[in-house]
Amino acid sequence: MVTDQETAQSGIGTTRHPLRFGVVTGQHQLTWPQLLEQWRLAEELGFDSAWLFDHFTSLYGDPDGPCLEASTLLAALSRETSRIRIGVLVYGNTHRHPAILAKELVTLDHVSDGRLDVGIGTGWNEREHAAYGIPFPSAGDRVAMLDEALEVMRLLFTERRTTFEGHHYRLHDTPFAPKPLQAKLPILIGGKRPKMLRVIARHADLWDSSSTPAELVERGAQLDDNCRAIGRDPAEIVRSVSLGADRLEDEAGFADTVRAYRAAGASQFLFDFPLGGAGLESAIRVAREIIPALREELA
Repeated sequence: MVTDQETAQSGIGTTRHPLRFGVVTGQHQLTWPQLLEQWRLAEELGFDSAWLFDHFTSLYGDPDGPCLEASTLLAALSRETSRIRIGVLVYGNTHRHPAILAKELVTLDHVSDGRLDVGIGTGWNEREHAAYGIPFPSAGDRVAMLDEALEVMRLLFTERRTTFEGHHYRLHDTPFAPKPLQAKLPILIGGKRPKMLRVIARHADLWDSSSTPAELVERGAQLDDNCRAIGRDPAEIVRSVSLGADRLEDEAGFADTVRAYRAAGASQFLFDFPLGGAGLESAIRVAREIIPALREELA
């Protein structure tokens, strides 16, 4: 359990963002009807957001099994929902040129009526890159590419025409219309290593990790320092944690889990969505009974 002293020393907690709860429905081994059922249920249960992942093959189970593409699937699901915020946790930056991804993102923002959150990371699955003929640079280069890509997309989202001369990406007098519906597309970046924390400080509106509460405090303090070094208020960045389906199924321990992470500075909680059976029944009870009480308690 994170103590009040640790929280105060980390600099977190001085500005609290509203609690948000979301579910992640990685689409490997799932059909369109199954995913549609999950997303409709997530919205009915009152979750704040629902997320896909960005992979071209399944990460477990039958490697030849179904795995629908993220952007086109997200566009379809956005039209089958009306309230819930949507996103991909997270786009692999190496999977697409940032100008192409920017087009996909703005299209998603429009077809969802401004409900898109942009989750993005460096890309990590080397086997997948090799299978699809996608170059897989070194870890350091992938971080540098993400940093440049986010700058490219910021320019495309805000400027009438963009010229950019970077080490990894170049654009010349690039038109870009329409612009996003949202005044600023929220950017979520995952990671906790030092180089990534510097990229997060520069670009992120939300920082996601799978840390323990104690690790969240420690890494959060590093992120705060990085923000202050560039003149940014650390409180602008929402802390998000990604947890497994087992946490959402744990009716007895769910509230204490949320309280511990809230004390460590987390405001957004993302859970893998159980696929069925007793686990899903427990998750439904958590969503209907425990989460509303926590929203009131920890507001």
